Amino acid sequence: MNNEPELKVRNELINIYNSNNFNNLIKKINNLKEYFPKSIFLLNLLGNTNNQIGNFSEAIINFKKILEINQNFADSHYNLGIVYKKINKIENAIDHYKKCLVINPLKFEAYNNLGNIYKDKNEKELAIKNYLHCLEINPNYLIALQNFGVCLQNFKFSKHSNILEKHIINLLEHDKILRPIDIINPLINYLYLDDKFHLIIKNLKDNKHVYSLEQLIDKFLNIKILIKLLKIVPITDIQIENALRYLRTNILLNISLIKNKKKASQLMSLIATQCFLNEYLYPKTNEEEESINKLEEIISNELTNKNSNEFLLEITCIAAYKPLHIYKWAANISNVKEISILIKLQILEPQKEKDIRKKLESKVIKNVISLKVKDQYEDNPYPRYQNIALKQNKDKPIDFFNKLDLRVNNDKVINWKNIDVLVAGCGTGQHALTTATKFQNSFITAIDLSANSLSYAKRKAEELEIKNIEFVQMDILDIEKIGQNYDIIESVGVLHHMENPYNGLEKLYNVLNKHGLIMIGLYSKIARQHIERIRLDIKKLKIKINEINLKNFREKIILSNESDYELIKKSPDFYSLSNFRDLLFHIQEYRFTIPEISKYINKLNLKFCGFENKELLNLFRATHNDVNDLYNLKLWDKFEANNPRIFAGMYQFWCQKN
Repeated sequence: MNNEPELKVRNELINIYNSNNFNNLIKKINNLKEYFPKSIFLLNLLGNTNNQIGNFSEAIINFKKILEINQNFADSHYNLGIVYKKINKIENAIDHYKKCLVINPLKFEAYNNLGNIYKDKNEKELAIKNYLHCLEINPNYLIALQNFGVCLQNFKFSKHSNILEKHIINLLEHDKILRPIDIINPLINYLYLDDKFHLIIKNLKDNKHVYSLEQLIDKFLNIKILIKLLKIVPITDIQIENALRYLRTNILLNISLIKNKKKASQLMSLIATQCFLNEYLYPKTNEEEESINKLEEIISNELTNKNSNEFLLEITCIAAYKPLHIYKWAANISNVKEISILIKLQILEPQKEKDIRKKLESKVIKNVISLKVKDQYEDNPYPRYQNIALKQNKDKPIDFFNKLDLRVNNDKVINWKNIDVLVAGCGTGQHALTTATKFQNSFITAIDLSANSLSYAKRKAEELEIKNIEFVQMDILDIEKIGQNYDIIESVGVLHHMENPYNGLEKLYNVLNKHGLIMIGLYSKIARQHIERIRLDIKKLKIKINEINLKNFREKIILSNESDYELIKKSPDFYSLSNFRDLLFHIQEYRFTIPEISKYINKLNLKFCGFENKELLNLFRATHNDVNDLYNLKLWDKFEANNPRIFAGMYQFWCQKN
């Protein structure tokens, strides 16, 4: 007797499943089960259907019946793992995933799901182990690669591993998986676990020049992870920064003595990429300035389309001190393959942004403080980035909020279909582009004061083929002029730079739909006490804001052991010019306490739905067992008082309009 329906019937059922017509599907399966009582296909499809509609107990029965028919059906164990995870029977989920892998060791998705469980339990070492197992089977499984990247945040490596290194490099090669800045510090710590790397850095630090310049060039070009990082993110380590500065200076000043100019130009191209990303943060001596002037004269007089390959080292040296797009001769090197990445970064992309800027939709900005903030970000668009964290699969809004443990009025959100989202103060677009991949059937309006920032954002959107987004140059204070309301508003790191943050929040509230959600990011007064003290010092010293003064003050911080300065050096914002200016020299900054936030949202009759950061929530749960505690701002205020650095990044929280 045939236990399974014919292929045509099975394909019809799968099509019904894919169309989400679950009630009809269940009826058809139950009718067919009379003729095929031992059909693994029908039971499996019924189990998956019950899982989709939330009938978890029925789904478990369906999958267990399959195991009674065939105890070696690995996918039943896999599916049971999924269901048990959903109903929070974690040990059962682990058990079934492991049984699945005993039967089918190549079921890479089971390793990924195990990794997710251990990540949620904050057992990061076990999580990473499972993600690596998954990626060894399928290195192109981007969901696991992204999960692996998330797990590396704040992770402390204990040893080197070839497998680990391979997948770190794989991770860094993808431009849509994660923000490298989120894992830069763990990766730098990983580099220092290599004794050879540590020795190179230490020798340079102590001025014990064991290696010749050409040997150093060779050694740096062989540090694969560092090479990847130099291309995509500002390096957040003073010792490595000093090594790069040493190499930049000595290659430039010894350019005529270098024998292997090809390797020197390869390394200088990487340093030039890094310097462009950090906006030429490293200071230069008079001797370097003179050498660059001589090279500029040589290139200006002798460079042509035909001989550009002869000047690769000279060009890369210049690019490590000044962006190439400022030179008239830049057109002569646009097709040089050896430095194509550098050309794209320093010539082609700035030109594209310039073209975009001419076509941007723009509205008049009137507020005096807004105009000053605008000027700051026109000079220093913030932040520059290469790679970005985009979601692999968009969520329904209700699922997204539930995954964050937000206390939302679900009845008012569950039926949202086409949603309008406002990102208020999008800067260079990092946040807005991520948001554009978060929600199903969403359209994003992203506004900002700065045309230069928006041009960068729009260029990135076009590169990443993100089409559900529109950029507008305008002030939050004028948002009502768009004439539209929004289901979701996100404004992170913006309101605290306004003349009156509450007015800004009220303006956003006015264009938020009833029952809509708003996500807000604000500076913490407690977490930024050291910044407040440094800003007071800057004010007393009457430091005029210009590039030279910013660099000089940063050098002062680097050379100091004063506690506030030591703390500021741990901020990733310390390692690029725009970020550094934003960190310590912002024209307008207000810092909040949790009671103030509570007062603001209560005044607008907003419902506090919860903080966004999962790791933060896990720390809070360690001392607060009651689920209601997560939504009690008085308890969070006490928690911050006991952990004053806990909101060093910002308060990031969600509220719902009643």
